[in-house]
Amino acid sequence: MKIAVFGPHRRVGAVVDGTVVDLHAAYIAYLTEKEPSPRASARADHEVPSDLNSFIEQGDSALAGARAALDHLAERPDTRGVDGEQLVFDLGEVTLHAPIESPSRIFAALANFADHMQAAADNTSSGTDKATLDRLVSGGPKYFIKDPRVVSADGDDLSYPARTDLLDYEAEVAVVLGRRGKDIAAADFDQYIYGYTLVNDWSIRDNISFGPDFQYSKNFDGAASVGPWIVVDEGLDAQDIPVEARVNGEVRQSGSTKSMIHSFAALGEYLSRDSTLFPGDLISGGTPKGTAVDSSTKNADGGFDDDSKFLRPGDVVEISSAALGSITNTVTGTRKGH
Repeated sequence: MKIAVFGPHRRVGAVVDGTVVDLHAAYIAYLTEKEPSPRASARADHEVPSDLNSFIEQGDSALAGARAALDHLAERPDTRGVDGEQLVFDLGEVTLHAPIESPSRIFAALANFADHMQAAADNTSSGTDKATLDRLVSGGPKYFIKDPRVVSADGDDLSYPARTDLLDYEAEVAVVLGRRGKDIAAADFDQYIYGYTLVNDWSIRDNISFGPDFQYSKNFDGAASVGPWIVVDEGLDAQDIPVEARVNGEVRQSGSTKSMIHSFAALGEYLSRDSTLFPGDLISGGTPKGTAVDSSTKNADGGFDDDSKFLRPGDVVEISSAALGSITNTVTGTRKGH
């Protein structure tokens, strides 16, 4: 099932055959017509909530209710709700929002694909840079946090940050947590995965620092594109999901979560040590080689002699997966110094 957030009221929907179905309203119709239930609306508020985090927290029971509503809707002669409201919308007539709601968090794995890190090392002659990259790859998982309040969605424009002229893309797969957990053992982590979505981890590459200010290069308005929906309960293997990035139609990245250095289970175990993870939190698994930074040779001064792989205003960036769909964004605005 593809769980989306749509429309001006940010309601939970299921994407089915080019449409999105309002699951809460469809479940009210199911309860009213099939049970029948005298308090259908109140029951639906609890059993199939209209907001994403509450829907995720209800887990399998909300998904079961959603399936019952969808099956009932397919049997009905029309697609209006009990009060005549619209239940089914063409995807082209609604806005899909990023499928994450505050206070959920985005935990992003750092240096988690060996090919990405090796390509970066191969493209620098600095011994200091090579040592830093080796340090990032060695040892246990490493991560940073992106602000979920300023995420972008499929179709949104990304305004070129004024503080950079080296804007980069990173194609990533993320797991969405479905249960609250602390000190989760890696062997048990599959039980906490609710579903999967795509992330473009937009990054600023000027004066890259892996010190205390690293998150400054990873956070700005729109700095994580998430979506287009959450794929739930479709038998996917967390460590075998393909992902690609295209810039203006050119394939730049093509990889799979099977190449992650630290699995999602290892990341979940690490992140939950002494800390509670919550339903709706995202863990993004890192990116394969093919980003602008690992495809460009760094010169002795720390800059790039050829920066043509970095993004320009007008570029169209698509992150896609055969298993998860695609998110596309156009870069707008003005590049610093141009």
